[in-house]
Amino acid sequence: MSDWNSLHQEIQNILDYLQKRNLAYFTNSVSKTVDTISWAAGRGNSFLSNRGDPTIEQYHQWILDGQYSAILTDGSLLQVTYNFENGEVSGHRLAYVPCPFDIDSQFLVEMTPGDAIQLYMMEKLGDIRLRSPVRFDFAPAQAKPGHPASHLTINSSTCRIACAAPIRIGRFVDFVYRHFYPKAHALHTNFFTALAFGSLGSDCISQEDGEGLHLRW
Repeated sequence: MSDWNSLHQEIQNILDYLQKRNLAYFTNSVSKTVDTISWAAGRGNSFLSNRGDPTIEQYHQWILDGQYSAILTDGSLLQVTYNFENGEVSGHRLAYVPCPFDIDSQFLVEMTPGDAIQLYMMEKLGDIRLRSPVRFDFAPAQAKPGHPASHLTINSSTCRIACAAPIRIGRFVDFVYRHFYPKAHALHTNFFTALAFGSLGSDCISQEDGEGLHLRW
């Protein structure tokens, strides 16, 4: 189990590596309060304004408001939030939000990400890509049949695949690059291999979910 300080440092170290090695376009500093470790949010409060499936407009607003841990080199987002209670992780939301456009990387260099996305939205410079966000949630207080304590959500907010336990930040980042950026993953094998080990907590999967389709690290 990671404590509050070590988890904060682990997240910051991973984000620093991603930006230093040009695996991310921009990373936010990691913010921590008594009960939350997340990103240092920008000027708005649009994050999770609703629980429905995210839209292009919401994705754009997240960029404008700084509601992300990292913007990757293709405009996709990483959003990392852990909640603590009595010194232990009580919840997390680890999301990979693919960019809805294939953005020319030069646009991200020459203008702000928000302006680049707005240009694509207004001028229709490229086709919209139907790529699903991927989110690992840990919400034991909300656990019930059909809503596992730890789960992977893809394609739809109602599609929840049970996970055996809460997910460590390193395993989440390794998962994203291993499956969506395999070339970058192969160029940084030692870094990602080191991330892929270690657990965050004990199993929290129910017997019913354990007997069905589920993920185990």
